[in-house]
Amino acid sequence: MILSILTPMLGKTEHHVENSRHLADFMKDFTIEDDDRFVSHDVVALFTNTPIPETLNYIRDELKKDPTLCNRTNLNVDDIMELLKFICSTTYFTFDGKIMQQKFGTAMGSPVSAVIADFYMQQEVKVT
Repeated sequence: MILSILTPMLGKTEHHVENSRHLADFMKDFTIEDDDRFVSHDVVALFTNTPIPETLNYIRDELKKDPTLCNRTNLNVDDIMELLKFICSTTYFTFDGKIMQQKFGTAMGSPVSAVIADFYMQQEVKVT
């Protein structure tokens, strides 16, 4: 349910790339000027390095701005955020025979982790 609420909000930025074919189609007519630089960033260990509080704040802001939210759910923004906080704070795993709680990032293998990571990457980053 939470995925059907959040997923339609993704991919709305001008820098969003669906897949490698989408990138190749974009790049075929792309020209880099002499004073420009082309930079590509590879995502390494994104799920476990996604800053949860900052990303949840961004998601909250995006939910508040979404005029179609009421078409996807009867939940209000606070209820959705409560669910997301619960999902992100109750990640447990076994290591070396001990049950551990993940303290940072999102859980590998959780369907919600991919969506949260996408929101993190969707944020506008100010480069100075």
